Amino acid sequence: MSPSFLEELARARPDPGGGAAAAFGGRLGLALLEKVVQLELQRPQPASNPARPWEQNLEQVRQLNAALISLQEEDVQAYLRLAEARAYGEEGQELLGAVREALEVPRQIMAKARQALHLVSWAGAHCKRHLISDLLVAVELLAAAFQGAYHIACANLPLITQDLKRETLASELSQTCQQGHESFLRVKRILTAREPHLDPRNR
Repeated sequence: MSPSFLEELARARPDPGGGAAAAFGGRLGLALLEKVVQLELQRPQPASNPARPWEQNLEQVRQLNAALISLQEEDVQAYLRLAEARAYGEEGQELLGAVREALEVPRQIMAKARQALHLVSWAGAHCKRHLISDLLVAVELLAAAFQGAYHIACANLPLITQDLKRETLASELSQTCQQGHESFLRVKRILTAREPHLDPRNR
């Protein structure tokens, strides 16, 4: 029997690493969101509130999950290519291409996690109140996936030897991180507004 992803992650070797773990964490959040969407789809839908929006949400959730599955594997491959380029002392465009890929994969994970947060926001505004707690867990997992991917991207920045390019990428990453944090806070406010007793500030 092949080892599970968590068993592979725990092994004393560099791959899979933090980027793949971030993608996996995002998938956990999406799984909880899909649970909520599926439960809502099982409910009788009044004519004034058809099920179509939930069906669209489910389709988008599954598309994001498929994307994160691909990115989980792509992160491993990107790391291996970068490690090989550095081991063989490659320079110039070869090394730059490997570094770009190692940066782009976590950036894509960040983008998918942020898209998932928007889906949670819509679901949280329309689902039954007792499902809010599951969505709050999904939000935390997606935020962790976003932040984890950000750390992986930042860890690869020093490999960019051109100062201006490195500073530009660092600025873009910082801006994206801030936008993701704002999305996280906004979604969390939407959810806790429906269940204010879940917010520890109200206890």
